[in-house]
Amino acid sequence: MRPPSRRCSGVLWTSGVTVLILAFNTGYHITQQEQERRTPRVWRQTSNVRLRALSKAAPPPKSTTTTTTPAATAAPATAADDCAGRPHTELWGAVIENGDGNPQPDAAACCRACRAYEPILDVAGGRQCNTWVYHPQTRACWLKHQEREPLLRAHEQRLSPPANAQNPWTSGVWLGVKPVPTLPARYNGCVTKDKCNTSRACGSPAIDGYSHVDTDCLDRSPTAAAYVAHLASGADARARLVRAPEQRADYDGLGVRWGIGNKKATWQECEAACAAHEPTPMSAPRRGPFSRLPCNVWTFCSRDVCFEPDAHKHSRGDCWLKFSENPEAVEVNMREPMLASFMRRHKREMADGVPWVSGALLLPGVARTNGTWGPRAFW
Repeated sequence: MRPPSRRCSGVLWTSGVTVLILAFNTGYHITQQEQERRTPRVWRQTSNVRLRALSKAAPPPKSTTTTTTPAATAAPATAADDCAGRPHTELWGAVIENGDGNPQPDAAACCRACRAYEPILDVAGGRQCNTWVYHPQTRACWLKHQEREPLLRAHEQRLSPPANAQNPWTSGVWLGVKPVPTLPARYNGCVTKDKCNTSRACGSPAIDGYSHVDTDCLDRSPTAAAYVAHLASGADARARLVRAPEQRADYDGLGVRWGIGNKKATWQECEAACAAHEPTPMSAPRRGPFSRLPCNVWTFCSRDVCFEPDAHKHSRGDCWLKFSENPEAVEVNMREPMLASFMRRHKREMADGVPWVSGALLLPGVARTNGTWGPRAFW
């Protein structure tokens, strides 16, 4: 009988075989939603305090995104000022903003929303909105981007009779040009879901949906070796780990214990489970792709339903035990205040804020930093 498949933080494995999958959203109207971000808040190092509150921490210095102005120029004012749109038309394009979360009172307001949108690097690669699609019944206003050729073709056809009079959508285009955001010269962590600057020996796990994860590299990593050595240093080794929990935060890491079904009554119990986790010895066969790794990061679902931008359903008591190569500068999936664009994309799911409690177990003498946004902050 074939053993059941198991999943862990975007990783799917079966017995003896590791299959890595990437859950992502495509770039078009029905299926695509882009991921968004803002800079995380600073962790403040405290000593011998079990619960480290971050509510008074100042934000880290922000890298300033520079912009360059394209050579193209805006369309004549008569074309650019026309917000009438073409009825019974649904234009396609890369989604800038999901219409289900962007209701507008009428087509003209949708048009204005498109023109008012300021491009940001982590949404559609910094593309501007030049196409809008509006549904008069649902009031959904989709903001999109088309490349130059289909954009001009749609502009030329704006006065032609619609091909399908039963189509309820109204669409329009804008030929104006806005500055294009570019990567900052220097940055730490991730600035988009696939643009990360990390000091981790084995890379940022989620940068490509965990598809590049190298279990042998992780097993041999300096961090894994340091934790294994510490756990073998004496009977009180686990008690000497420094606890660093954070309310309303979700940390990334590779799951050494799958969280769905691993129920705990409180986050304190989840933290204790992380400290008690026994990694598989290097001399023994793996019991899973990450079984040889120690637990130094945990995440606990504190509400009846906990949102994650993935395919799973997370419920109260789920306790994820994870490994991070750099737990003192952990990669953050969600933290309050969360990225404005992420909140706009997941407006309904995040209406009550971040539902997770997370924490790290640090080796004695290791100083905690603010951490960085991880790739999942842009999903």
